[in-house]
Amino acid sequence: MKITIRLIALVIIGSLMSTGVSAQNIPNADNEYEALMQKIRLDFAKNPSIDKDLKTYNEVDGSFTDVDYASIERTNWPPMKHIDRLSDFAFAYTNPQNKYYKDENLFAKIQKGLEYWHERNPWCHNWWYNQIAEPQRLGILLIQMRTGEKQLPTELEKKILERIEKDGGHPAKWTGANRTDIALHWIYRACLSENETDLKIALENAYSPVVYTTKEGFQHDNSYFQHGAQLYIGGYGDEILKGVTQIAMYTKGTQYAIPQDKLALLSKFMRETYYATMRGQYMLFDVLGRGVSRPEVTKKSHTALFAKRMIELDPAHINEYKDIISRLSGKHPADYALSPKHTHYFRGDYTLHIRPAYTFDVRMVSTRTARCEYGNGENLKTYFMSDGCTNIVTEGNEYANIFPVWNWTRIPGVTAPQVPQIPLAASDWQTLGTSTFAGGVSDSIYGASVYSYTDSYADINTSARKAWFFFDEEVVCLGAGIHSTSQYPVYTTVNQCLSTSEKAIIRHKNKQTEIVRGSFNYTSPEWILHNKIGYLFPNGGNVFVANQQQTGSWYDINHTAPKDSVQKDAFTICLDHGKQPSDAIYAYIIVPGMQTTDEVKKYQKKKNIEILSNTENLQAVRSNKSDILQMIFYCAGEFTYKDLTVKADKACALMVKIKGQNEMKLHIADPGQTQSNITIDIRMRKQSKTINCDYRNSGIYAGSTKAFDIVL
Repeated sequence: MKITIRLIALVIIGSLMSTGVSAQNIPNADNEYEALMQKIRLDFAKNPSIDKDLKTYNEVDGSFTDVDYASIERTNWPPMKHIDRLSDFAFAYTNPQNKYYKDENLFAKIQKGLEYWHERNPWCHNWWYNQIAEPQRLGILLIQMRTGEKQLPTELEKKILERIEKDGGHPAKWTGANRTDIALHWIYRACLSENETDLKIALENAYSPVVYTTKEGFQHDNSYFQHGAQLYIGGYGDEILKGVTQIAMYTKGTQYAIPQDKLALLSKFMRETYYATMRGQYMLFDVLGRGVSRPEVTKKSHTALFAKRMIELDPAHINEYKDIISRLSGKHPADYALSPKHTHYFRGDYTLHIRPAYTFDVRMVSTRTARCEYGNGENLKTYFMSDGCTNIVTEGNEYANIFPVWNWTRIPGVTAPQVPQIPLAASDWQTLGTSTFAGGVSDSIYGASVYSYTDSYADINTSARKAWFFFDEEVVCLGAGIHSTSQYPVYTTVNQCLSTSEKAIIRHKNKQTEIVRGSFNYTSPEWILHNKIGYLFPNGGNVFVANQQQTGSWYDINHTAPKDSVQKDAFTICLDHGKQPSDAIYAYIIVPGMQTTDEVKKYQKKKNIEILSNTENLQAVRSNKSDILQMIFYCAGEFTYKDLTVKADKACALMVKIKGQNEMKLHIADPGQTQSNITIDIRMRKQSKTINCDYRNSGIYAGSTKAFDIVL
């Protein structure tokens, strides 16, 4: 182990000298632990302004007069301000550019403040603060103070480290991002105490979550779970990437560097999933878990740091990381260097469709996965977000900070009764869905997804067969078999996003008119154009439109957030199915990239799309442009289009691409993940073929797509 740490020291000293930092500036630069700590210091280096916080410092006992040390808040725990302020004091005291550099009075305040914290020992009812946040920040503070003109008393540092060890937990007892976060403060403590055994344990546990698993962590479909089978690409996905890439940078070039197989997994997740759910500088809101209820949470420009680290760790993909950084920094527009891509995450019940002109996703939930959580007083109106929620973005900021003013019964993509009070799921953590048929078929460029929605909880009593068909210029959204016994009207929300200064236009009764401020009901409009996105209604329907200011507060959805009133201009489109609909249907087509009304009309004339069936047994759409036929069979059935007949003996999702006179490509998936054999009979021009798609014993891949080349 000493050889290993020595290697770390040599690499770090070399990297410091290459950036203009002399080894003479490193305390005990020949000490391998100190060299590692210097790398940690560089990660957190800052030059804070502390005058405001000094005014609230209590000279008598080392506390801060405005901190509630008895608070039991589970989120934004007030006592953490104490450590954060002492950390700023420590960086001010040790930074030659700060006016408080080597200030003896400030040193005394830091020492007394640490003594107060240790004696008071505030305790949070949320374990995360006790076992992750507090130990990490104290560790960084102590590491920084080792560079000071004066050193903290050995006894004080020792008892703080003992408290960190006692309260901070063991990383092996946790999973995913939590394990990596705990391993981080083990690294800090091991360096401060020069404990080889603990450093080895920390490094082993830091990388151990970087594996594919059926539990919490990286899934075999390249999604990410935390808190059970709950999609958490953002939030906890952020955390594990932050921690693992941070530690990988510390150990780069040593025998404890991140193993190549783990680096490959990390790289694939980051490039193909994590950053793919970002458009421009913003992350799609439905992959953030309960964090969606926090201000500014969709803004992800700061995550460019992870990509910058990967440029050094994974140089084989340097150009991709540079493109990601360019988009996140705003140097290039949201569509820069994007290529067409379609992925259905069969483990996560999630679909992501990317085109240079737009990004569209669908979040579903089944009996295999958990609904979006609302724990710790956060995300209190999330109930419908897992029920076929969609993002439609071109720039990325279409939903930025809209959430406090949202009508949460009108989440984009969702079919729901307009209840006056959003219900809370049966449990704030890990409530499984009820659908037994949720999934999608994909060939990596095109695809179709399905969500057989049924919900009898809290008098919602609503069901629908919902499907999405993904092509190049458009996404076709169909619903059938809509039933409800709720006393409230049932809406399918097409979108609820921020309004723009550009005029919104509707074509209705052969006339184009501006949608002015207010709310309106239309019968069978042809289309709506708002913010460069066209919304077409090929089968008409009763359409509700609102273009108005909406009011709410962050506190309404997150009891740890401010109660201040928030107003935003919002634009909403819904299909109104009325009260207690029976066998209702809907159809709408999303066409992003429409700059003008003339472009919408031009698109209409092209007749790219044919909706061939929209019943509760079968939904089928054909793209005339790409010659692709997509079908959702909810039960055994047969479908004929011209001289092509497709018969399925079980429920499934199918995609047929005609390649020649008697050739085609068939893609099939089982959204029910029944692990059974599905038989498909195909007939065309008196020729036929039977395909046996065997999902028996497919295990974790039961929802994946299988492909067949067919020659009749």
